[in-house]
Formats: sequence, structure tokens, C-alpha cells
Amino acid sequence: MKIHTGLVLAGLLISGCHAQPPQTEFPEKFELVQLRVGSSVQQVQLADTEAKRRQGLMGQIPLQHGMLLLHQTPKRMVLWMKNTPSALDVAFIDANWNIVGVTQMQPFSEDLHESPGPVLGALEMPLGWFAKANITVGQQLVLCTTPCEPSMSSNPD
Repeated sequence: MKIHTGLVLAGLLISGCHAQPPQTEFPEKFELVQLRVGSSVQQVQLADTEAKRRQGLMGQIPLQHGMLLLHQTPKRMVLWMKNTPSALDVAFIDANWNIVGVTQMQPFSEDLHESPGPVLGALEMPLGWFAKANITVGQQLVLCTTPCEPSMSSNPD
């Protein structure tokens, strides 16, 4: 009995020596920034490095914030939804911060979604967000460096 208990205890100790702490599959952390899009002000995650853009919204559930994928200079972007559990709308943004294309992306899909030309970035939001907010191609985004004020489409009486 003592031998059996000793062997079990030794086995546990040996297996414990090989245990590794769990590795975070999605290690990047994102700063939150404010954007004004039409009359809407949104707080979104900023992905402004290659590592952050590559990780994107992968693994984020529930989705609490959209994401702005931003480059230093315009380039063609190709997006996919591998490991991304939420359906998304994406708006491609040109160098003047105008929306030049909007498309929908389905969860976990490896379908490729290419920008309509060189773009500065892309804004990913929950599926249906752009339609609900009446945001369309041609509208401009503003990245706020101080708290955003919503734009007024009409003056109050």
C-alpha cells in the first residue's frame, strides 16, 4: 500500500514538473479610441501594428467594441474571419478617411474580403451596425484625439 501511494505521488510530482502555464492564444491588448461616424460616436479598439491587425477580433466573445485596423500608409487589405466568433460588417477607409466600401463577414469563415483599392484601414463593427446607424459609402470617419462630440444633422429648436 505504501509503495502504491508513493508511486502515485511520484507520478503526480513528475507530471507537475512538466506542466506549462497556459499560453494566451490571442496575446495582443488593444487601446480604445473614439471615432465619429456620421452622427454616431463609437469607442473602438485600435489595431495599429502588424501583430494587432493580424489578431484582430479573433477570440473576442462577447464582442464589446468594434475595431479600427489602421495602417501608416494606404495599401490593399484582405480580411478573413478565422477564429472570429461574431458576424461583422467592415467598412474600408481611404486616405481621406472616407468609407469606400462596406461588406459583411460571417463567423469563423476563411473567405477573403479584399478592399476596393489601397486603403488606410478598415472599421469592423457588429453585423448590421452600419445599416442601423445609416452609415454608407462616401461618409467620412473622424478619429477623435479628444472626446468626440456627435455631429448634429439638424439644429435643435
